[in-house]
Amino acid sequence: MNSYLSAGLGLMAGLSLGLLGLWLLGSGSTPVRGKPFNPALPAFPQVTGDNLNGRRFEIPGRLDAPFNILLVAFFQRQQDDVDTWLGAAREMAAAHANVEYYELPTINSGWGLVRNWIDGGMRSGIPDFGARERTITLYTDTAKFRELAGIDSPEQIWVGLVDLEGRVYWSARGRATEDSLRALRQVVADTASPAAPGRP
Repeated sequence: MNSYLSAGLGLMAGLSLGLLGLWLLGSGSTPVRGKPFNPALPAFPQVTGDNLNGRRFEIPGRLDAPFNILLVAFFQRQQDDVDTWLGAAREMAAAHANVEYYELPTINSGWGLVRNWIDGGMRSGIPDFGARERTITLYTDTAKFRELAGIDSPEQIWVGLVDLEGRVYWSARGRATEDSLRALRQVVADTASPAAPGRP
């Protein structure tokens, strides 16, 4: 199991109350930008993050493929839910040259003060280079991020197919099911295939 949240966020237990206070205040924020959420035209917010190999990404515009399956988690306990999507995401990325997938652990911005420590813990728990390449940690104002993305609660993960302009073609919440995996495979086939009219 890819335990990036377990490895990194487990180290947070020893942080001082002072750092906890900074977390609650949201200081040291990585800016998150975007238009107000429109359910008729959902869009992924613009935010910057580093993957666990130290590579910086402007998300979604500088991701590696025209279409990207993004798995957004907010809590350590949600790693098991993320894992339910990973096998299918790998298969779709392998089957479509213009599709990639990324895990986006999304952490309140105050923890950015100790991001090297947190990311180091995550990195140590993921020996595979490819998995580290696809894990991009976001330190941002999580409430604003969710507001712009139309994510009403952090209690479930968010999964979506997003292009480089931020258009969200499909999204779901929580653990993968047979129906949600079937729906994702279908929208990837319809949207990301070379002949698909929806290609940017």
